[in-house]
Amino acid sequence: NTGKPNPTGMDVTSRCTLGDPNKLPEGVPQPARMPYISDKHPRQTLEVINLLRKHRELCDVVLVVGAKKIYAHRVILSACSPYFRAMFTGELAESRQTEVVIRDIDERAMELLIDFAYTSQITVEEGNVQTLLPAACLLQLAEIQEACCEFLKRQLDPSNCLGIRAFADTHSCRELLRIADKFTQHNFQEVSCTWCSNAPICWRAIWVHILLNNTCLGISC
Repeated sequence: NTGKPNPTGMDVTSRCTLGDPNKLPEGVPQPARMPYISDKHPRQTLEVINLLRKHRELCDVVLVVGAKKIYAHRVILSACSPYFRAMFTGELAESRQTEVVIRDIDERAMELLIDFAYTSQITVEEGNVQTLLPAACLLQLAEIQEACCEFLKRQLDPSNCLGIRAFADTHSCRELLRIADKFTQHNFQEVSCTWCSNAPICWRAIWVHILLNNTCLGISC
């Protein structure tokens, strides 16, 4: 021990106990305790790990997406994505590879999702939502799927509601599909004027589906 010696030779923080060492005698006050949980620790830890990634330090996997190579840490990817967790903890060949090729995903979308895994931040916008949502579906990032769907809900208008509906149906976004249908029903005449004559053939089929399921609605252009 360092510092001034204790003249009594006793541990001033201890209290005498008899019998069960974890149980104090009756009437003896419990020792002082102060549980502490750091609010800063998770954020600061992620910031340091993200710096390590940017400097390519302690990275144990390289994701090859198209012509792009993305350095990362398996534990971070596995913690954020069930897709990566299954890949790296199972018996797949990728669990033993240092370079893993990821197919059928946009390079920029993958970069954004990996950034999110390390920073908990992402920006959904018109220029990336159509590649970001499929990528989030592939990686099973439910939170990003929800963010993309929320963004698309806010963009609904008579000129794009059928396109958004088709997009939602393709990627099994049931809530967005329901909202797009509801929007179409509430704006039926305006949508019909926009789409009846000019819609692509594949979207006309969607329009017919909506008509058949809403026979009480009329069209007047």
